[in-house]
Amino acid sequence: MPTSTISALCALADRYLKAYCETYPPFAVWLGFHEYDGRLPDLSRKGLETRLADLRRFLAELDEIDPTGLDETSWLDYQILRHEAAFEAFVLEDWRRLERDPIPYLETLSVANYILRNYAPLEVRVRALISHLRGFPAILTAMRENLTHPARPAVGVAARIGRGLASFLRDDLPQAVAALEDKTLRAELDEALRDAVQEVEAAVSWLENDLAPRATDDFALGPERFARMLALGEGIDVSLDHLREVAEADLARNKEAYLETAARLGGPGRDLQGVIAEGKRRHPAPEDLIPTVRRLVDDLRRIVLERGIVSVPYDENCIVAETPPFLRYAFAMMYDVGPFEPVAREAYYYVTPPERDWPPEKVEEWMTAFTFHSLWSTCVHEAWPGHYLHGLHNRNAPTSVSKAFASYAFTEGWAHYCEQMMWETVCPDDLWARLGQLSDALLRNVRFVCALGLHTGGMTVEEATRRFLEDAFMEPATAEEEAIRGTYDPQYLNYTLGKLMVLKLRDDVRRREGANFDLRRFHDRFLSWGTPPIPVVRHLMLGEAGEVL
Repeated sequence: MPTSTISALCALADRYLKAYCETYPPFAVWLGFHEYDGRLPDLSRKGLETRLADLRRFLAELDEIDPTGLDETSWLDYQILRHEAAFEAFVLEDWRRLERDPIPYLETLSVANYILRNYAPLEVRVRALISHLRGFPAILTAMRENLTHPARPAVGVAARIGRGLASFLRDDLPQAVAALEDKTLRAELDEALRDAVQEVEAAVSWLENDLAPRATDDFALGPERFARMLALGEGIDVSLDHLREVAEADLARNKEAYLETAARLGGPGRDLQGVIAEGKRRHPAPEDLIPTVRRLVDDLRRIVLERGIVSVPYDENCIVAETPPFLRYAFAMMYDVGPFEPVAREAYYYVTPPERDWPPEKVEEWMTAFTFHSLWSTCVHEAWPGHYLHGLHNRNAPTSVSKAFASYAFTEGWAHYCEQMMWETVCPDDLWARLGQLSDALLRNVRFVCALGLHTGGMTVEEATRRFLEDAFMEPATAEEEAIRGTYDPQYLNYTLGKLMVLKLRDDVRRREGANFDLRRFHDRFLSWGTPPIPVVRHLMLGEAGEVL
């Protein structure tokens, strides 16, 4: 391959990454490019049309490059760029998500970049935060102008998000910047916060009183667009009928294993609900929750290192901490840093104990989310060797493009795969650990089934809710929330889809290498290219994509 072709691709890749950061500044800030601090994207109709035109020009230029014969690194960049640009164009032009779904607008307003990461002195971050807050009106105006075909389920969720955001900005965010000493800057921030709260509250009122009455239940992508979503976003060229067969078969296997495990735990005369009830009582005391999670994370790290499950390129400290007051709506969350972050590289694994003034019955209800068997699986997924360790490897990806962009199926598929792989490798005889792993697997299995059903099979939200109740053994409220999520996040099938692709790839590599197969070497190679679509990794590891499932 001529050097000029590789140089042309490198120039195109650099230009694409810069244009992407210019288009989506909050993402650039998360990556670690702080020259974009305080900026918000142009989501106006004109701005989106301009971006779509730029994407078409970029894809036309990329088509002029013949990927045949590119070296491995250049070929990887070519594939990532092709999928990223084509999928973004699909979202804007075919999915038309920003005409149907208000949630992305509200998610764009997140202030986490400036609150959770100590990348600069507080005064510097507050100035960026003020600029960010002052950009709210343009985003919310664009939301009102663009939402011409709103889907009812997403509108309801967006209104809840908006109410939570307004409450957070008004009541909780000031606590996060309590150490700010500059009185002039504090007054400027207070004014920006008041204005931002008013903007968000007005937007919530518009969502509830204007948009909701006009919204419809027309949320389904339809078979053709759903297939294109997978082909462009994840490189998956598999018939929907085959995907349905795969989804239902894996669900059936895991459900059978779950019931068998529960029966073994229960013994004679114990029904499934009795075992589930016992499991919910097996949790640490509230005051022991954070120490328990720290021990689990430390233990998992030790196991990964001692058993050589996957290499640790460097360990910059996965810090287990109590969730800050302004984020306590979540049970637990990993807040990692971007691969280009130059200063604040600590990753925080936040865990939320119950509030001290809650009555005992509410405390007990909250703590059922932290059963010992579910905590182990959650720590595997979020920390070791899931998202946290993956993030360490991602910083060593070979190019800027492979560091910056991530496949949904790779990201969540790896972490979900780790839950099963760690149980198989570390504690295959621990029935409670198995039950926790299978419980998480069933949730993701039903997401796979319902994403297909809701968007390609005429499934209703009520029917999807029943699948979560009957096949994942969820409580009614959480089952309905999961069903509703499927209407606006059809990609949530990628947890199980990604996991199954990793397992298939592992089996294929094992068959090829025979007695020479090494699990650590497989994991290290899998993570060495960043987070591209898994079929791209298959090609790099096997020389051809082959059957991904």
